[in-house]
Amino acid sequence: MKQNDYLLKYHDCYFQQIRKLKARLKKLKTELPHEEYVRHELVKFAARIRNADQKIIPEDPNKQEYRLKGDLKKFRRYKQGLKRYRLFFCFSSAPPIILYLYLNEAKHLRKQGDRNDPYEIFARLVKNGTFSHDPADAKIQQWLHGTL
Repeated sequence: MKQNDYLLKYHDCYFQQIRKLKARLKKLKTELPHEEYVRHELVKFAARIRNADQKIIPEDPNKQEYRLKGDLKKFRRYKQGLKRYRLFFCFSSAPPIILYLYLNEAKHLRKQGDRNDPYEIFARLVKNGTFSHDPADAKIQQWLHGTL
């Protein structure tokens, strides 16, 4: 998908979270009257995620407020309006691609210093090689050449 000149790609970790979210929404839609469904917090959350990954982040994925520090400085995160959730991504300007990597689950909400804090989990995933920002990494090469 192309937005604001960026090709949008989705890592399997992120894609699986979105798939679970869509399944929960589908179930809610069958259980609730339409008026309740559109006001449900999960529906609003899903809309904020979609708006973030389709419109807001592609406007400028290198915004100062998205930047991380330390070992994660090559990655970005979006948090505006997501309360204790975090959406992690990386991007390339040449070629212009955004790769959405990880969205934490409800059992891993933001709580500074907690072992299950989304930043801690994301850092462990980077450390164990699930996510990379190394251009020589085979997965990154697939991403850059559009085969991921």
